[in-house]
Amino acid sequence: MYDSALLEGDLFKGQETVWVLGSQGRIGRALTKKLTGGNRRLVTTDHAAVDIKNLDDVLVFTERNLPTVIINCAGMSSAKECEENPDEAFRVNALGPKNLAIAANHFGARLIHISTDDVFNGKDETLMNEFSEPTPITVYGKTKKQGEDYIQAFMQKYFIVRSSWVYDVRTIAKIEKGLRKNSLTITRDQIASPTSKEILTDFIVELVNSYDYGIYHFVSQGFTNRKSFIEEVAKILHLEEDFSKSQLLNQPSLHPKYALLDPFILRMKNYKTLPPWQEDLKKYIQTYYKPGRIRQ
Repeated sequence: MYDSALLEGDLFKGQETVWVLGSQGRIGRALTKKLTGGNRRLVTTDHAAVDIKNLDDVLVFTERNLPTVIINCAGMSSAKECEENPDEAFRVNALGPKNLAIAANHFGARLIHISTDDVFNGKDETLMNEFSEPTPITVYGKTKKQGEDYIQAFMQKYFIVRSSWVYDVRTIAKIEKGLRKNSLTITRDQIASPTSKEILTDFIVELVNSYDYGIYHFVSQGFTNRKSFIEEVAKILHLEEDFSKSQLLNQPSLHPKYALLDPFILRMKNYKTLPPWQEDLKKYIQTYYKPGRIRQ
């Protein structure tokens, strides 16, 4: 068990503290930048600093830092790795959120948990809103769903945010490189709403100051397949000719065929209109991406 004699939490009582887990991932890095500054205290950790699979580690760190908000960006996100290592996937994606929920509930923190469209089976062209029953078919999806279930069972002050096809500058750089080499590998027949890291993390930052708990779907408007997404990137980067010459090699996917998330709750709350995915993509590339070089 954890040793309360080692704790330093009294130093931070009364101060707003946001703890970002998975701070070295693409969502974690973006959130760290957006949350830096101001009057809040920001604490960031990766898997080497705090083992979310270990409840004692999580409890000790939580009591030492007394976060008012915990943002969980940590997870085992490779569907292939999850299939190959299901036990580890369960520890990270299910037990990890459970431990965070127990700690957050005990110390009065709010928990923001980043989830995925993979909690649905994606077998038909049906829009899934926040009230749709998750029926995952992969190890990744099943462990992420169990993580969500644990959070809902062990606490009340939580936000679960599901999104799909979240891209960043590395995604665009990989596509540009493939276009210039006239060879790209795409996932066959997969349809979803591409959503930029930028608008997703802006929404998560809004939740830091919110008490409107629950599950939220957050995606750009409209749906497309991988080929059309790449074609739109080529158009924005003026690489249409390279796209026409590229060999788009299909490969099977472990992810749902139809990742059709409906942000129903946000619509009911009259949240600002989310942009069409093409508009979001164009703005993101023009603002954050320099062709030929990755920009942070």
